[in-house]
Amino acid sequence: MVGQNRAIRALSRLIDMHFAWNDIPDPRHRPPNALIIGPTGTGKTHAIRVAADALDIPCVVVDSTRLVSTGSRASLSLEEVLALLVKRARSMEGTGTPEDRAARGIIFLDEFDKLRYGKATEDTAAVQRRLLQFIESDGLDLTPSEFEQPRVLDTRGILFIAAGAFTNIDRFRDMREVGHGWGDVIRPEDVHRYGFIEELTARLPVIIRFDALDAGALRQILEQDDISPLVFYREYFSHHGYLLDIEPEVLSAIATAASQSKVGARGLHQELFPVLHDLANHLIHTDGRHPRPNGPSRFPLSLAVYRQLKNGTYDIARSNRYRPSTD
Repeated sequence: MVGQNRAIRALSRLIDMHFAWNDIPDPRHRPPNALIIGPTGTGKTHAIRVAADALDIPCVVVDSTRLVSTGSRASLSLEEVLALLVKRARSMEGTGTPEDRAARGIIFLDEFDKLRYGKATEDTAAVQRRLLQFIESDGLDLTPSEFEQPRVLDTRGILFIAAGAFTNIDRFRDMREVGHGWGDVIRPEDVHRYGFIEELTARLPVIIRFDALDAGALRQILEQDDISPLVFYREYFSHHGYLLDIEPEVLSAIATAASQSKVGARGLHQELFPVLHDLANHLIHTDGRHPRPNGPSRFPLSLAVYRQLKNGTYDIARSNRYRPSTD
């Protein structure tokens, strides 16, 4: 993860506490659940997936808006969410039954801010109440029909993490009196005023902030092969016989432009695709007029060429930058 050190430390400690409680469960004192707040594209979902995979914890990521669309083909019931967690646990190796492993898993409610309500009569308020019962319950019946053996999943050890952008929630923080060191911190009361029932916000007492990614963080992402979108594009060009060599100044320009889109790491693809698809149109032809060179051909992408590609003025026939090389 890039640019989220404080958030990752808090999230790691929360998951460790979750593990510790499941080793010696105390029904009287259950571990806290959490709410992650941060702009889109800052790694909220990615962080949970990476942590769950690394620790071999069953985890399901649920689009919270599917909990609202009752009756539609895309809708999900809370029982179905638990069934998905059991299914995930079944696909993983480990001791105990899939139900036992699922009972120690993570349910990640993505796009949680979309469940805010403006009026108490709205459907989202009803979904919030169902979620409240879900989170604070001791177990939920997973029996598919009256003809099946009764099957109840113990939910006390499941870690519930909700997450969303919560755009403009800072205005509620700014409206309350600043004092006691809480002025720059989002609190459950701010989430309540944003459009969530108090009882539900009380069940998500741990609030973890993910920061917006600046140009420096986005450049770090470009330079880390395990998360860089450039890997995909380099492999694509390599498939067609070209080694794409992007100069450092270009990486900085890409990161700066992507940061202005305000969509975090997703802005990197928004910046890269228009430029690199245009470059591919110049280099990669299927009509035989410009056959692929024999062996890999290195293409140095300079800042000047990048700018020409971006504004649509690049002409490979006139460019002195392209020199096929098999070095």
